[in-house]
Amino acid sequence: MGKAQYCVWLVMVIILAVDAMSKNEIDKAVKSSLLKGENSLQQRKEELRQFRMNVRSQFCPTDIDCGSASKSPYRSIDGRCNNLVHPSWGAAITPQPRYLPAEYDDGISTPRNRAKNGSPLPSPRRISNNLFRAPGDCTETDHARTLMVMAWGQFIDHDLTHTPTMKGDGEVPITCCGENVQNRPQCFPISIPSDDPHFDDSCMEFVRSAPSPPGDGCQLGPQEQINQITSFIDGGSVYGSSKEKMEELKNTDTGQMKTSPGDLLPPAVDDTCESSAETDFCQNAGDLRVNEIPSLGGNHLLFVREHNRIVGELRKVQPKWSSLKLYQEARKIIGALLQQVTYGEFLPSILSKQELENHKLKLRNSGFSNNYDSSKNPATKNAFNAAVFRFGHSLIPPNLAYLLYDFMSRVNSTTIESIFFNPHLLITEGGRRVSDLARFIVTSNSMKVDNQLEGAVRDHLFENAHGKGMDLGALNLQRGRDHGLPPYNAWRKWCGLTVATSFSNLPDITDEKKAVLAALYSGVDDIDLFAGGVAETPLDGAAVGPLFSCIIGNQFRDLKDGDRYWYENRGVEGFKQAQLREIRKVKLAKIVCTNLGVDPIQPDVFHVPSPSNNWQSCSQFPEIDFARWR
Repeated sequence: MGKAQYCVWLVMVIILAVDAMSKNEIDKAVKSSLLKGENSLQQRKEELRQFRMNVRSQFCPTDIDCGSASKSPYRSIDGRCNNLVHPSWGAAITPQPRYLPAEYDDGISTPRNRAKNGSPLPSPRRISNNLFRAPGDCTETDHARTLMVMAWGQFIDHDLTHTPTMKGDGEVPITCCGENVQNRPQCFPISIPSDDPHFDDSCMEFVRSAPSPPGDGCQLGPQEQINQITSFIDGGSVYGSSKEKMEELKNTDTGQMKTSPGDLLPPAVDDTCESSAETDFCQNAGDLRVNEIPSLGGNHLLFVREHNRIVGELRKVQPKWSSLKLYQEARKIIGALLQQVTYGEFLPSILSKQELENHKLKLRNSGFSNNYDSSKNPATKNAFNAAVFRFGHSLIPPNLAYLLYDFMSRVNSTTIESIFFNPHLLITEGGRRVSDLARFIVTSNSMKVDNQLEGAVRDHLFENAHGKGMDLGALNLQRGRDHGLPPYNAWRKWCGLTVATSFSNLPDITDEKKAVLAALYSGVDDIDLFAGGVAETPLDGAAVGPLFSCIIGNQFRDLKDGDRYWYENRGVEGFKQAQLREIRKVKLAKIVCTNLGVDPIQPDVFHVPSPSNNWQSCSQFPEIDFARWR
C-alpha cells in the first residue's frame, strides 16, 4: 500500500466533501475560487462532475453481483456475497469496522497522541519498560494451558485479519528513523527514552497502517484501515483470500493442495525468510505470514495435510467427482473443523463458562443452528485487530524445542528471537522432525496471559545482524494510537463495566499495577486499550480479564451469527444432518495425531496432560465416516 493509495484516500475525502455540498454551495465555491464568466463556470462544473465520477468508479465499492451465490454450497474465496444484503461485509480488501468511533487527535486521521489535558501521551517504549517487562526478565508460566493456545490463537488471527502498512513507491519499505525522514505522513515512529535499558537509539521504526478506501456507501468519515483478507473463519490462511492465491496453491489435477518433498508446504517464489541450512526454503501458504515462527507454520502444514487426506477419503466414496468438486468439498469440511476447534476448544481455554454463555458462543450438540442474522456485520473490528486479540503476545515462550517420543527428552532448544522468519525447525531433515516439534507444542506449558512480555519480543523482535530489534509491546500500543482507538476507560463503558474515575479505583487491576499506570499516564482516561486490558486480573476460569473477555466475546459472536456459511447452519450452505454428526466427533487432537504423528496425545491439546486429560492412542479418537458423503 504505497504513496499513491494514501493520496487516493485524501482525494476521496475531498470528493466526498464535495458530494456533501448542495448544488448552490458548489456553484458558489466554483464561482468564487476558480471562475470568471458563465462559459468557464459550466466547463469547470462539468470537469468537476467527471472527476468525481471517475474517482468514485475507481475507488468506491460498486454494486456487487452475487448472481447464483444464494444457491452455492461453497463460500467465495474472497468472502464476497456471504451476506446477500451487504455483499462486501467480511470480504477481503474492505475497511475494518468499529465498535466505537475513532478518536484521532484531529478527528480525521492524526494518531491519538495527546492526553485529555493536552500533554503528550507517554512513549510506548517507556510504558513497555515499566509495565511489560517481567521481573528479572522471566515471564510467568501457565501451569494449565499448553503452547497450542498461543499457536492456535496466532493461526486463527491470521485467518481473520491482516492489516497492511504503507509502502513507498514501488512497494519499497519506508524508513521512519534517521536523517531526512521527518514529517512523512506514512510515519509514526516510537520515541525511545534516553535511559532505555536496552536500546541505544532514540527512535524505533513504525510505519502507519494503510488507509482504506471508503466502505459501503462511500460515506465521508475518519480514516479507516484495510483488512486485506476475509474476516470469516473459512480457512483463508490455508487457501488464500484471492483467486490468484487459491490457484497458486491448488493442484488442479487432483483437488489437493500442492506440497513439497517430505509432505511439507510448497516453497515460496520469493525468499521472505531466513535460512539456517542450504536445504531450507521459505514456505508458501494461504497467508504470507506463514514463516513468522515455526509453531505457526506447523498449523498451516497440519491443515494442508488434513485437506489432502480428506480429498483422498472423498475420492473413495465419490470416484466420479471432479477435482474441483473434491477440492471445494474438502475446503468446506476444513472450514467447519476450524470453526469447531475454535469455538469448542480454543475459546473455552481463554474465556470463562459464563462469558461463553453470555455471548452465546457454545456449540450445539445436535441439530442445526438458526442464529444466522444478515443484519450482523461479521467483519473483524478495528479494536479487536489492533489491540485486544494481541493478548496472545504474552503467551510467547522463551524457546521452542523438539520433544522426543518418550515425552521426556527435549532437544535442540532454540531461542524465540533466533527463529523469527526462520522455518528451519519445521522443515529440516525433510520434515522428519515435525512430530517432535508438534509434541513439544501440545505438551509444553504456555506463559500466562498478563502484562509481561518475553524479552525475545520486547527487546529482540525481528532483530537484525547489527543487533537492532523492536519491541512488540510498544508496537501494539503505537498501533492502537495509529488507528485512533479510544482509551481503556471508554471501552469499559461500552462493555457495561465499572468505569474508573481515578487510578486508585481502577477495577480489576492490582494495586501494584495501578501505581505503575499512575506513574505513566497523566489521567486514568488516557490509558491505552492494550495496556489496560492486559493489566486486568483474569476472570475465574479464564485467561483474560473482563474487558478483553467482553470484546473477544462480542467479536466471536459476530463471526458466528454473521456467517451465512457457519457450519452448523441448515440449508445448502451447511451440511446434511448425518454429515454434521460426523464433523462434531472430531477434536484437534485427532487431526494432530493423524497428520503430524503425535501418538499418543491428550484429548484436549490446549491443556497439559493430566489424570483427567490423559494420553490416548490416536486410534481411540473417533473420526469422520466419509460414507455420509455418498
